[in-house]
Amino acid sequence: MGAGAATLSTMMGPGAPALTLEDGEVARAAMQALVKGELNAYYPEVLISYATGRREGDAPGCGPGMLYCKKICELLEAEGIDTFSGLHVPAGTDWKVFLLKLNSRFANCKVLIVVVSPALYESIPCLNEIFDALTSKKGVKIIPVLFENPLPRSDDQWTKVQAD
Repeated sequence: MGAGAATLSTMMGPGAPALTLEDGEVARAAMQALVKGELNAYYPEVLISYATGRREGDAPGCGPGMLYCKKICELLEAEGIDTFSGLHVPAGTDWKVFLLKLNSRFANCKVLIVVVSPALYESIPCLNEIFDALTSKKGVKIIPVLFENPLPRSDDQWTKVQAD
């Protein structure tokens, strides 16, 4: 296991401290600083879908998923690979800008990395992102990365989805 995984294990393992609003602000600021140029003109090839997965004690909008996503972004950026995730979206901007980066006329996305955790299966936005990647005419590849176990049984996945 690499140093990055050990760090995440320490930060998110049993007995790990709750995430504060400051932790969330620091993570978001670090990711937003990676956007090159204007947000509306930034179309990287790699996008990351994650569910926050707020735990008891975590501040609103904060959870291990954001740290998993941040770590993936940092590792890829260190290799010169531009990324985009919900963490890159500034406050006051509709999160659906992510979908434009994934599957619009200007989209340049080639890979969607999906942070797999139990929280993923509660997230309708993540399901929408995965669906958009699957139906993209641009042939977006999906790479699932498992961060937490156990995952919910298939009957307990995306229980908030309702049939039309």
